[in-house]
Amino acid sequence: MGFPSSSQPGPRSGGRALIRSLAAGAVLVLLSATTAACASDPTSAPSSTASSSAPSPAVESPTVESPAVESPAVESPTAAASGSTGFPAGKEDICRARNQLKTSINALTDMQLLASGTIAIKAAVDQVQTDLDSLATAAKDDYRPQVTAVQSALQQLKTATENLGDGNGSQSLMAVGAAILATGTAANALLTQLKAACGS
Repeated sequence: MGFPSSSQPGPRSGGRALIRSLAAGAVLVLLSATTAACASDPTSAPSSTASSSAPSPAVESPTVESPAVESPAVESPTAAASGSTGFPAGKEDICRARNQLKTSINALTDMQLLASGTIAIKAAVDQVQTDLDSLATAAKDDYRPQVTAVQSALQQLKTATENLGDGNGSQSLMAVGAAILATGTAANALLTQLKAACGS
């Protein structure tokens, strides 16, 4: 009986080769599945930088309005001077005395004065005398004729007022009224002259 040749593979060596082939194929399948799983894993993908690359919203700085500063009003020298007397230089005293005499003459020639009684009439006469003396002092030698005429009429008025209350009331009041009219006329002539000197 003859023996088989040693060059032909036996059943044991063929089985081993088949096992090695199956094992190699299984490894390749596992490697392919692992590679595919890694490629599809979202955690392995690079994180998006869209949020970091988005432009920041513009921040508008608030506008600060400067407070309005109102310039103080400055009164002009002309406006300040308008409050002065406006009398010509060197005539201030006599023009002020003229104004005082004019006021007292107006009070003396008021039609209501005769009805105010003896005391009121005498007080008005005394005020005219005081203001006439002041004007005569300020005028010095100027307007002497006019000042003398007023003084004469005023003296007659004083005499008439002294007769008030002597029992002859109506005649005394008429005499006082006439003397007041004469005093007013003389004073008006003086005041007219002074108006030209004082400018008003």
